[in-house]
Amino acid sequence: MPCVVERSPRGMIRVRRVAIATLCALLLAGCRFPGQVRPVVKVGLVAPFEGRYRYVGYDVIYAVRLAVREVNAAGGIGGYSVELVAYDDGADPEMAVTQALKLGVDPDVMAVIGHFGDETTLAALDSYTSAGLPLVAPGVLSPLTPQGGHAAYLLAPDAVALAEALLARVAGDHGARDVVLVSEGDPLGVALIESAAAHNLSITLVAPDDPDCLAVTTAAHIVVCDADPVTAGELAAALSAAGWEGILMGGPPLAAGDFRAVAGNGGTGAVFVTPYPYPLDLPGMDGFVADYEASGYHVPPPGPLAVPAYEAAWLLFDALERDLAADGVPARDGMAAALAELVDIDPALYWYRIGADGVPELEP
Repeated sequence: MPCVVERSPRGMIRVRRVAIATLCALLLAGCRFPGQVRPVVKVGLVAPFEGRYRYVGYDVIYAVRLAVREVNAAGGIGGYSVELVAYDDGADPEMAVTQALKLGVDPDVMAVIGHFGDETTLAALDSYTSAGLPLVAPGVLSPLTPQGGHAAYLLAPDAVALAEALLARVAGDHGARDVVLVSEGDPLGVALIESAAAHNLSITLVAPDDPDCLAVTTAAHIVVCDADPVTAGELAAALSAAGWEGILMGGPPLAAGDFRAVAGNGGTGAVFVTPYPYPLDLPGMDGFVADYEASGYHVPPPGPLAVPAYEAAWLLFDALERDLAADGVPARDGMAAALAELVDIDPALYWYRIGADGVPELEP
């Protein structure tokens, strides 16, 4: 039976097996006479499948494909089969707009999951708005509260919530009052600067390509890095080589394998906060992980974005079911209305520390 992600009353993501009665209802809804072919409704997925961030694309596409296979195996939704249309944006804003326009002109595409990067998502947002195409954006930290015609939805806390958690830990657990922030101006870095005063913290901002970056960071006890995983890894390696003994902290980029690969031993002890835990750190996820790894040839274990991508797919299926129940035919405005009722941001955040073996360990 197919897996469905749902949230417990405390907001924790968990996996359950679809009840027999529900599965039968889906099968009956999808029944057609022999020789008849179910009509198709499409959902889009845009992520970087090539280039520096290709690991993101391959983390999420297996999860979304798994969800699509499961829903179709259960008879589809309301007599419709679901088809996935996946495009590569290469983590490039211009490519993101191009792919959004392609999805917008396809009348069978009812909603999109993507783009798994703040810059690409924000660049493409107006294209989705113009097409009336709702967007679910896991993996994005910029606020995307629907406004000004934008039907775009986050599934987890944004940069402001992560910044508050980081600053509270810095001031509380470490008793620090001065922090060095290494940032290229990404949403988390901006939120950290804006929230520092409320925590009675002073932040010194330095760009990762600043010639004085290493001198500034080695003089600090707490360094928060908001750069991409490779840049953060290079910083961690340089700090380690300089004999620095402080604490490196950050957000979701430090969860990426690229960070640990580049940082080497310099990543040991790094601490990060994320809304997207590794699947096996969630209860009841063994079945999901097994199904994910069995979904293709030599599929690697799922990373932190696999579960939110899978969850986003099932969220769209739920919205489609509501839309069809209300109107009889799928429509983008109906999907947007259903999503507005269904989307509920999970407030949970997860803290990790990278151990001596290079493996991120979930903190209690």
